[in-house]
Amino acid sequence: MGKSGASSELAKLDVLVAQLESMAASFKLQQHLDPLICFDLLADLIWTIDDESPDRILACQRKCEDALQNLLLLGVRPPVRHLAASAVLELMIKGDSISIYSRASSLQGWLTDNKKGDPSSFIGAAQCLGTLYRSYGPKITSNLGETSTLVAKLMRFQEVSVRQAGIQLLHDALEGCGGIGPWSAYADGLRVILKSGVTDKSAGVKAISAGCLRLFAVTGGPGFGPGALENCASLCLKALEDASQSVQDGFAAALGALVALGLNPQGQIQPKGKGGAPPPPAKVLEGALDKYLVAPFVKGPRHKAFRVGLAMAWVAFLQEMHLCYSKNDFELGAYATQACVLYILRVGIVEQMGEPGQKELMSMLCKQLNLADNSPSMLVVLLRTLSHLLTTLGEVTLSARDALDGALVSSSSHYSVEVRVEAALTLRTLAEVDPTFASNVMSCAVTTLWAVHEAVAVEKGDRLKLQLGALHGQAALLAALLASYPKLLLGLPSRLPLAVLDVGRKLVLQPVRNSLSAASEKEAGWMLISSFVSSLPREELREKERELISLWTAPVSGNIDGMLKQLGGNLAAEISGWSAAVEALTAFVKNYLMAHISPEREGMLIQPVLGYLSGSLSCLSSTVLQQATPPLKPFVDVFIIKVLRAFRTLPAPLSYKNEHTQLLRICTAPFRDSFQDEMRAFEGGGDGLLPCVWEEVPAFPQPVPMETTLVDEMMLCLGTLFGTQSETTRLQVLDVMEMSIKNGKKPSYDASLTNICVALLGSLKKSVVQRIQEHPEGEVLKRIQTLFEDILSEETSATTHRRAAAEGLGLLAKMGTDVYAARLMRSLLSDVGGANESLHKGSVAFVLGCIHRSVGGMALSALVPATVQAICSMARDAKEGHHVWILHGLWLTIESAGLSFVPHVQATLTLVMDIILSEDHNHPEIRESIGRVVNAIVAVLGPELSFGSSLYSRCKALPVHAHVETLLPTLFSKQPSLRHAAVSTLRHLCERDPVAMNNERIEEDLFAMLDTETDSKIIKTVRLTLQRLLDSACPSYTSRWIQICRTVVLASSKPNVSSSNAIGGAEEPVGEDDEGSMIGSRNSEPAKSEVRREVDLLPRYTTRVFAAECLSRIPTAVGADPLHFDINQARQHLARNPGADLLVLHLGELVALAYQVATGAMESIRTIGVGLLDTILEKFGKTEDPDPEYAGHLLLEQYQAQFLSAVRTALEPSASPLLMASGARLAARIVTSGVAGNDRGVLQRVLNLISRPLSNWDSLNYTSYAEWVCCKVKAGLLGAHAAVKTYALACLKSGPEKAVVGNLLISLLGNHVNLLNRCWIGLLKDYTMVCTQFSGKMQQNYKPFLEGMESPAIAAKLQPHLHEVSSLILEAVAVDAVPASNAVPTELSTLKPVELNNSDFLLIWALSVLILLNKGSKVSDRSHHARSFPSFSGRIMGNSPAGNANLQLVALRALRCLCSPSFYSPAMLSIDLCQELLSMLLNPSFQAYSWAPMAIVCVVEQIVNSTPETYLHNEDLVVTIVDISMSYCSDLLASEENRWDTFESDAVVCCALSTLGNLVACLNSKMQGDLIPQLLCAGLKLLSLRGLSGNALSSVTTFVTCLTTAASKTDESSVEHFPVEDRCAVLSASVESLASMCEKQWNTKSLDQNTIQHVQILLGILVAVARTVPDSDATRSLKSSAQKCCIDSLRAALATNNPLVQLAVVQTLSATVQAGITEQPKASKCSWALLLMRELGADVACIVEALPKGTLSSAQTNAVVESLKLLVQLRSLVEGDDVQREVLHVLLMAIVQATTLATSFTSVAVKLVTQLASVPASATQFKAVLLDLPPEARGKLQAREIIRTSVTQDARASPPVPGPIKMPVAMKPLPAVIAKPASPPPVPAPESPSSNDEWDDFQ
Repeated sequence: MGKSGASSELAKLDVLVAQLESMAASFKLQQHLDPLICFDLLADLIWTIDDESPDRILACQRKCEDALQNLLLLGVRPPVRHLAASAVLELMIKGDSISIYSRASSLQGWLTDNKKGDPSSFIGAAQCLGTLYRSYGPKITSNLGETSTLVAKLMRFQEVSVRQAGIQLLHDALEGCGGIGPWSAYADGLRVILKSGVTDKSAGVKAISAGCLRLFAVTGGPGFGPGALENCASLCLKALEDASQSVQDGFAAALGALVALGLNPQGQIQPKGKGGAPPPPAKVLEGALDKYLVAPFVKGPRHKAFRVGLAMAWVAFLQEMHLCYSKNDFELGAYATQACVLYILRVGIVEQMGEPGQKELMSMLCKQLNLADNSPSMLVVLLRTLSHLLTTLGEVTLSARDALDGALVSSSSHYSVEVRVEAALTLRTLAEVDPTFASNVMSCAVTTLWAVHEAVAVEKGDRLKLQLGALHGQAALLAALLASYPKLLLGLPSRLPLAVLDVGRKLVLQPVRNSLSAASEKEAGWMLISSFVSSLPREELREKERELISLWTAPVSGNIDGMLKQLGGNLAAEISGWSAAVEALTAFVKNYLMAHISPEREGMLIQPVLGYLSGSLSCLSSTVLQQATPPLKPFVDVFIIKVLRAFRTLPAPLSYKNEHTQLLRICTAPFRDSFQDEMRAFEGGGDGLLPCVWEEVPAFPQPVPMETTLVDEMMLCLGTLFGTQSETTRLQVLDVMEMSIKNGKKPSYDASLTNICVALLGSLKKSVVQRIQEHPEGEVLKRIQTLFEDILSEETSATTHRRAAAEGLGLLAKMGTDVYAARLMRSLLSDVGGANESLHKGSVAFVLGCIHRSVGGMALSALVPATVQAICSMARDAKEGHHVWILHGLWLTIESAGLSFVPHVQATLTLVMDIILSEDHNHPEIRESIGRVVNAIVAVLGPELSFGSSLYSRCKALPVHAHVETLLPTLFSKQPSLRHAAVSTLRHLCERDPVAMNNERIEEDLFAMLDTETDSKIIKTVRLTLQRLLDSACPSYTSRWIQICRTVVLASSKPNVSSSNAIGGAEEPVGEDDEGSMIGSRNSEPAKSEVRREVDLLPRYTTRVFAAECLSRIPTAVGADPLHFDINQARQHLARNPGADLLVLHLGELVALAYQVATGAMESIRTIGVGLLDTILEKFGKTEDPDPEYAGHLLLEQYQAQFLSAVRTALEPSASPLLMASGARLAARIVTSGVAGNDRGVLQRVLNLISRPLSNWDSLNYTSYAEWVCCKVKAGLLGAHAAVKTYALACLKSGPEKAVVGNLLISLLGNHVNLLNRCWIGLLKDYTMVCTQFSGKMQQNYKPFLEGMESPAIAAKLQPHLHEVSSLILEAVAVDAVPASNAVPTELSTLKPVELNNSDFLLIWALSVLILLNKGSKVSDRSHHARSFPSFSGRIMGNSPAGNANLQLVALRALRCLCSPSFYSPAMLSIDLCQELLSMLLNPSFQAYSWAPMAIVCVVEQIVNSTPETYLHNEDLVVTIVDISMSYCSDLLASEENRWDTFESDAVVCCALSTLGNLVACLNSKMQGDLIPQLLCAGLKLLSLRGLSGNALSSVTTFVTCLTTAASKTDESSVEHFPVEDRCAVLSASVESLASMCEKQWNTKSLDQNTIQHVQILLGILVAVARTVPDSDATRSLKSSAQKCCIDSLRAALATNNPLVQLAVVQTLSATVQAGITEQPKASKCSWALLLMRELGADVACIVEALPKGTLSSAQTNAVVESLKLLVQLRSLVEGDDVQREVLHVLLMAIVQATTLATSFTSVAVKLVTQLASVPASATQFKAVLLDLPPEARGKLQAREIIRTSVTQDARASPPVPGPIKMPVAMKPLPAVIAKPASPPPVPAPESPSSNDEWDDFQ
C-alpha cells in the first residue's frame, strides 16, 4: 500500500509537469492559453509540492522550473504569473535551493536578450525574479548590478505596467539583499530611481520608487555618495506636493527613514577604501530634523496635502528611530517638543511607546504645559495628547495626577477659549481614569465658580475680561467633570450634581448685577445645565422635570428689534447666551423627553420647548440679526446652528408646523457658491465650533469651519421639513434649487449641487422611515427624478453627486408604487444601450442596484434577469476605475434578489473570473468589490454550499491554517480598516471552526495586538475574539490559557535590546570578494511583531485588566464536565488519556495566580482576583483531598493561607469599596464552604476581619462616591454575616463535630448580634420598599435604612445587589426569630435570636409572600450579573436549589419558621394570614421547581403541628390544608403505572400523609365526619399500590391507622356530629376493602419479598381495624360482619398452598395474641385474640398436618415453626386448666407430627418443651397431657429424646423469667389502637414450682 501510494503521488506531480509542458507547446500552435485552466493547474501544482517530500521533488525540480519559466515567458495573466512565481519558489524551498543561481541567471539572461515582445512576458520574468530576490537575496547579490541595468532597460518601455514591474523588481531586490552586495550595484540602482523612477508619469511607478528610497535608508544607505542623502531627502520633500495620495504616503515614509538614517551615522554603510584603506567616517546629517521636518511644517506650503505628508513623514521618522535604531521610549519623547502636530504626537510617539515611556512622556508634557511661552495652539495639542495618553494608559499615579491636576486647573483660566475647553476635556478624561479624583475637584470647582461669580459682579475693564474667562473655564471644567459621571465606576455623590444644577440655575435666573457680565454668566449657567441633563440618569431627571422645563422662557418678547438694539455692544454676548440655552434645551430633549414622551404628557413637555424655540426663530427673523455686521455674524451663525439642531431633535416635524415657513426661509438661503482618514478630511480653522464638553469629542479640535457647519445644519433641517410640506411648497423649494444650479458658475454650481443632494437625500430617507408614499404621477416625484437623472447624465458630475443621485433614485422607487419602480427600472435598462460613456454606465449600474436594495427582490424579481445581463455587459466593456461602480451595483442586486438570482450564478462567476484574470483590472478596490460579490453569491446559494455538498466539493475551500497565515501579518497593518477586517475574519473563523482555531494558537498575537491598538472598535472585536477562543479552548487547553493570562497579568518590564543586538545587525556577505564589498551591511526591515517580541515591552494597563478578566472566566469556561472539578475522576481520566488537560490538575497554579492578582500592586484588578478565589471555592469547595493521609479533609484546605491573606488584604480599612464587598463575600465563602475546617484560629481571624467594619458601622461612609457604593458595601457585609449565622446554626444540628464549629461562630457573632439584627431588619425593609415601589418614589414618611435609597436612581442601581443578599438575610432573620414580647434571655453560649415586633413580623411575612408571588422578578433578569453569595445546603430543610429559584425556597423556609408556635396571635400570625398563605401555596406555578412540593408540604406540616386548636376550628383553613396535602396523593394515584416506586415524590407524599394524620387527630367530630371517609378511602387506595415498601409503606400504614383510630372513638364529644353508626359503617367498609386487597395481593403470580411484606401489613391493618369496630346494640351486626369478613380472609390465606402467605398470617396472629397476652387489664385485645384463635386455631394446626414428607423449603419450615410458637402463645392467652391442657395437647401432637416429617424440627421442639417445663404451672399440665397422649405419640417424643433433652437443658439453665416468646416482626410496630375495655377474665393463682425430682419420678 505504501509503495502504491508513493508512486501515485509521484505520478501526479509528473502529470502536472507534463501538462505544463503541453500547455507551452500548444501555445506555439494556437497562440492562446486559457487563463482559468492555467490557474487551476498551478494551484494544484502548489498543493502537490506542499505535500511532497524533498526527495520526490528533486527528481523533477529542474524540469518543473523550466516549464514554469516557459509559461511565464509566454505572457500570462496576473494571477497566473503570481502562482507560477510562487510555484518556482516553493520548488526551491522544498527541493534544492542551489538552483537559485541558475534560475536567476536564466531570467536575467532572457530579460537582457529580448528587447521586444509581449509586455506580459517581461512582467512575468521580472515578477518571478523579484520573488526569488525576496527570499534568496543574500545568495544572489552578485546579480544585483545586472538587475539594476535590467531595471533601467525596463523603465524605457512605453507600457506603464512594464515600467511598474521593473521598478518593483528593483524594490524586491533591495529588500531581499538587505544592504549586502557591491557598492556599485546599489549606486546603479539609486541612479535608476532618481533618473527614471521618481520622474515617471505614473503614480504607481513613483510610489514604488519612494518605497525603494525607503529601503535604501533602512538598509544603511548603500550606494549613497557624497550629498546623496541630502538630495534624496530634498526630493522626497518636494514629492509631498504630488497630487496622488499613494505617492505622498510613499515619499513621506522615505523622508522619515532618510532623516532617521542621517541622525544615526552608526547605521550608515560606507564603501571600503582603495587598497584596503579604512572607509571614511560616517557623518551626522546636521540639522536634518529642522531642515526636512520642522521648517517645512512652519514655512512650507500651507495646503492640506503637504501638511498631511509631513505628518506622515514625522510618524515614519519616529517609527524608524524606534525599530531600526532601538531608541528607547524616553529618547523618543525628546522629539515631542519640536513637533506641533497632534497626529505626530499620537501616532508617531504615543503609540510607539510602551507603558513606561508613555508615563515619562506624560510627565514631560505636564512640564511643557506649565511653560509661559506656550501658544494657544501648542496648548491645545498638548492637552489633547495628554488626554489620549490617559485613555491609552488607563491609569495614573498619584504624583502624576497631582501634577496634571495643577496644570489643568491653571489652564482652565487661560485667556483662550479653545485652551479652556481642551483643559476641561482633559480633566474629564482624568476623572474617568481616576474616579477618586472627580469628587474632590468638583467640590472645589463649585466653590471656585461661585467665588468667581461674585468677583465678576464688581470687576471692570481688563480684569473683568480675565474674570469672565475664568468663569467660563470653571463652568466648562464642572460641565466636563459632570459629563464623566456615566463612566465613573463608583459614581458621584448625589449632592454634587445637584450643586451643579443649583449653581447653573442661579446663574441663569439671577437678576442682572453687572450688565457687562450678565450674558456670560447665563452662558456659563446654561453650560452647567446642559451637562446636567446630558449626564444624569433619566430616573433622577424625572424628579427635576418641572424645575428644568421652567428654566426656558422666550429669549425676547414684544418689540424684538427694539430690544435687540437696546443691547448694543452686549448683543454678541447675549446671543451666545441664547445659543447656550438652545443647546441645553437640545440636550434635554435628546436625553430625557425623547425617552419619556407619551400622548398624555406631550402637551406639558413639548409645548414649552416649542415656545422657546419659536421665540428664538423670531429673534433670528429680526432685522437686526438679518443685517448683522461681520463682527456679530459668527455669533448669529452659531445661534442658527443651535436652533436648527434643536428642531431636528424633536420627534415629529408636524409638531412645529407653524414654524415651517421661517425654517424654510432660513434653510433655502445658502444655495451659494478612522484616525488617519479623519486627519485627511480635517478642514477646520479657528472659527469652527468648539468641542462640546459633555458629548463625544472629535479626534481633532474644530474639524469643520463655521460656514460649512451652518450650511450642513440648514440642509439637514431642510431635508427634515421637505417631506412634510404641501406639494405647492415642495415645488417652490425645488424651483429655488434648480434656479441655483442654472445661475451658478463652477464653484457655486458644485456647492449648490452638494446642498441639493444632502437636502433631498435627507428628505427621502425621512419619508421612507415614516412610510410616506408618493403618487407615481405626482409632479414632485417627476421633478426629483429628473434632477437626479440629469446629475447622472452630466459628464462633469462629481463622484459624490453621482452616488447621491443613485441613492436618491433608489429611495424614490421605494416611495412610489411597485409599478413606478418597475417603470423606472425599465427606463434605466433602456438607457444602458445608448450610453456611450463608461462612467455613465457605471452610474446606471449603481442606480439599478440601489433600486433593487430599496424596493426589495420580490417586487422586482421579474427584472432580475435583465438587470444582471445589463450589468454584466457593462462590466465587460467598462474602463479602468469604473468597475467598482458596476460591481457595487451587481452586489446590491444579488443581495436583494435572493433566490431569484440563482439562475445567474454561473454567468456572474464567469464574469468575476474574467475580471480577476484581466491584465487591466489588477487593482485592490476591484478585488474588494469582487469579494463582496462572491460573498453575496455564497449567501444566495445557502444550503447548496453546505459542507459535503457537490457544489462545495467543486469549490477550492482553503483550510483554517491558510486563512490564519494570511490574516496574522495584517493584524499590525498601518491601516485600521485592514486590522479591523483581519480581526473580524478571525472572529468569524473562531465561530465557524473553534477546534481548528485552537490549534493555531493565535492568542498571544491577539494580546500583542490588543496591547498596541488604539481604535475602540478594533479593541472590542479583539476582546470578543479572545473571549470566544477562551470559551472554546478552555475545556481542552486549560493550562495554556492559565499560562497566557499569567504572562500578561504578571508581566514585568525587561530592558530594551542593546544596539549591538538590535534586529538588523551585521551579517557576513555571501558570494562577494573584498573589492566590491562594503562595511556595515544590514538586513532588510524587520517585521513589527518580531521587534515587539524582542523588545518585550510591559503590557498596557488595560491589557492586563482584560487578561485578569479572562483569567477569572476560566473556571466557568471549562464547562460543567465533572472531570474538571473531581480530582479522583481527573486522575483516572489522565491515566487513560495522558494528554488530558483538566482544571483540577492545575488547581494549585490557579489558586496561586488568583492570590497574586488579589494581593498585587494593581488595585483595580484585586477585585477580579478576589472574585476568582470566590469562584474557586464555589467550584472546588466540596472536593475532598484524595491523599489517604488527609482523608476526610477538603482539597482546598491546603490553600488556607492564600485565602486568608487575600481576605485580609481585601478587608483592609484603606481598600476600595468594591474590593471590600468582594472580600466580605470571599470571607463568608471560606467559613461556609468548610475550607477552614475546624481550625479555631482561621475561623476566628476570618470572623474578626469581616466583623471589624461593624465596630465603626455608623462611620462607614464613602463620601467621595455615589451613595449606592456605601450601601453596596454595607449590604455585602450584612449578607456575609447572615451567611455565617445560618451556617453556624446548621452546624449545631449536624452532629458533635460540627457543633464545635457552630458554637465557635456563634460566640464570635455574639458581640455584634444586636447591631446585626437591627441592620438585617432595616435592609429587608428597604428591599421590600424597592420591590413594591420601584417605579416611583418611596413613601414620603419612609426613612430608609440605607442612606440614599429614597432616590429612584440609587434604588435601581442597588436592586440587583439587594436581590442577591436578601435571601441570605431573610433566612438569617427567620431561622431563629422570636416575638419581641415573648423573648427569653439566652445563655452566653447561644446566639441571641432576632426579636420581631408586630410590624417586623408583618414585614418579613410580606416580603416572603412577595418573593413567592414573583414580585421581585423584575430584577431576576439582572441578578445573573452580580456574583451570588454562597448557597448552603441543609440549613432548614433539604438542599438548596441552584439559580434564581433559591430566593423562593428561602422565602418558603422563612415562612415555615414564622409559623412556629410562638407567633400565633391575632396581632401577628392570624387565621387570615394562615389562610392567605395556604391559598397561595395552592398556586400551580410553584410546581415548576422540583424542590417546591417538599418545601410546601413542610410549611403545611409546621402549621398543623404548631397551630392552636382554635385555629383548626376554621373549616376553610382545614379544607385548604387537606387540599394541599391530598393534591400530591392525587398525583400519585393518577400516575399511569399506578406504582409507588416509580413516583419521584414519594417523600413528599409521606410527609403529606403524616401531616393529614396529625391534622385528623386534632379535629372536632364534625370535621372528622366530613374528612375521615374521604381520607380513609384515599389511604386504602394508596395501600393498594404496587411497589409500596420501606418508609412509604410505613407512612401509609401509620396514616390509615390514625384514621381508623380516630374513627373508632365513641366518647361523648366524638359522637356528637359523627354518630357511632356512621363510624361503624366506615370501619366495616374498610375491613371489606382490606380483605379484598389482601386476597388480590396473595393471588398475584409472582410473590416477592416486598409483596409478602405488603400482605403482612395489610393483614395487620385488617385485624386491627376489625377489632376497633364499635360495639353497640345498633352496630352489633356490622361489627359481627366485619369480624367475620376478617376471619374468613385469614382462613382463606391459611388455606393457600403458599407457605409465605401462611407465614404472614401466622405472624399476624402471633402479634395479635401477644397483644392480648400483654393487655392489662384484659380487654378488647384479649377477647379479639381469643376469638381469632378459637376460629382459626384448627387452621393453624392444619399447617403442620398438611406438610408433605421429604425435603421442606425454608418458607415451609418457618411456617411450621411459627405455628408451633403460636400454639405456645395461645396456651398463655387462654384461661382455665382444661382449656390450657387442650392447647398443650394440640401443641404436642403438632410437635410429634412435625418431628416425624423432618428431624430439623427437633431442636425447635426441645426449646418449646423446655420453656413449658421451666414454668411450674405449665409443667404440671404438661405431665398430665403427656400421660394422656396416645402411646404411639408419646413413644415418638421419647424416641427423639425430646423430653430428656428438655429436662437436661432446663436443669443446666438458670431460672427463666416467665414471659412471651420473642417473635420476629417484619415491620415496625403499629400505633396502639384503643378500644373500649372489656371485663378482664379472672387471673389464676400461681402454682408452686415443681422440683426436678418430681419430673424424674414421672419419667
